Amino acid sequence: MKHRLITITLGAALALGCAQTARAQGGDAILDLLTKKGIITQREANDVREQLDSQMAQAVELHGKGKFSSWLDGVKFSGDLRLRADNISHEDYTRDSDRLRFRYRLRLGMEFQFQEWATVNFRLASGDGDPVSTNQSFTDTFKKKPITIDTISVTLQPPGWNWVKVIGGKMENPIWQPKFNSPMVYDNDVTPEGVAEVLQYTFGANSQYRLFGQFGQFVLDEISTTSSRNNSRDPFLLDFQAGIEAGFGGELPKKPKLKVTAAGGFMLTHNVNNTGYTPFSDSGNRGNANGSGSFTNSPLADFNVVYGRGEIAYLISEKNFLGTPSVLTLSGEVDKNIAGAYETLTGSSQTIDPDQTLGWTFQLGFGEAKKKGEWQIAYQYKHQEADSTFDSLTDSDWGTGGIDRKGHCIKGAYNVRDWWQLGVSTFLTSKISNRPNSGHNTRGGIGPDHGQEMLRIIVDSSFKF
Repeated sequence: MKHRLITITLGAALALGCAQTARAQGGDAILDLLTKKGIITQREANDVREQLDSQMAQAVELHGKGKFSSWLDGVKFSGDLRLRADNISHEDYTRDSDRLRFRYRLRLGMEFQFQEWATVNFRLASGDGDPVSTNQSFTDTFKKKPITIDTISVTLQPPGWNWVKVIGGKMENPIWQPKFNSPMVYDNDVTPEGVAEVLQYTFGANSQYRLFGQFGQFVLDEISTTSSRNNSRDPFLLDFQAGIEAGFGGELPKKPKLKVTAAGGFMLTHNVNNTGYTPFSDSGNRGNANGSGSFTNSPLADFNVVYGRGEIAYLISEKNFLGTPSVLTLSGEVDKNIAGAYETLTGSSQTIDPDQTLGWTFQLGFGEAKKKGEWQIAYQYKHQEADSTFDSLTDSDWGTGGIDRKGHCIKGAYNVRDWWQLGVSTFLTSKISNRPNSGHNTRGGIGPDHGQEMLRIIVDSSFKF
């Protein structure tokens, strides 16, 4: 009865103030008073103090978990830093300046899972907002460099519906493409804005087959004018893709002996001429939008690109070869812009190589560079004509960025540690058309510079954390 009276009295004191203040000022004062009155002994007072300290610690811990730990447990942090030396050499350095630049890329990301069916992805990156590059050059006399929003998206997957998810916001590109040294349609840094739906269906005795579909509805720009039909002028990009992934032999489905992935799709633009941002202002399908064939910053028409792409990965042996997995990878892609305006260049000069609407590539690679001591090497040949796809989104490392070039790319990588990778990429390319674009013949108009070669060597040191 005595202990119950003490507990009730102290509980009332604790409820009147914050936990620590009530314990230090209210609780101790009451215990001292009860001891002086002879109601309890000093030993009983000490026992009560210990009991209250224990209860208070538990309450603080539960309060902290409720406010912080519950959501921190659902957060995954990631980041990487890449230091780069980038050297570009032109065949005719009197017309196009050679350059050496030192650059870095910093990315800091967070994935926050609210529920099993709702995830938010957020990432900051260096750079000036270029849609195809988060690189930042060392320049401008130590000028402070900007940080931009690289991704901010939410992924919803209805409970129990493993076959579908919907993504909204500025997202990681959901459209599948092989891991090319130099990608064809989308640079690896492209993070589209809009909505995407991802579907998949697995089947087979070991779930070794997977059908998938990726559908993207992306906003390219928003036209702000006084027109009463503004939204009819807004430019969009749509991409509809379907494919299959199949595993054979080995440990299915996670580690097959042979893995085959193939996909086909249709990428199209709407009102692309109204796009306000053109990162490759001297590349690809620009410079052909008027009758004189002079340089412009506007594509001739919208793009309707049909593509097929695939990748085959073959595990030669379970044993590593010189420290790296014995994996041989073959990949390829064919793109064709079927928009009639680009085949005939209607409304443009007929002297600037019409029907530059085809792109294709193949790549052969060996090894994987994911863990300490592993390495990878790959060779790619690429032929990408001036109107084969929308050049504002293509590989920023190919030539000076953009398309209308063909040539070779050799890339090697070695993991010094799990978190530290060294890489070298060599691009030897030449111009395909005689248009005044793609890094050559940009001075003096149309001329005899068809085929000029460019050598680009990139050395990277990348750190993950």
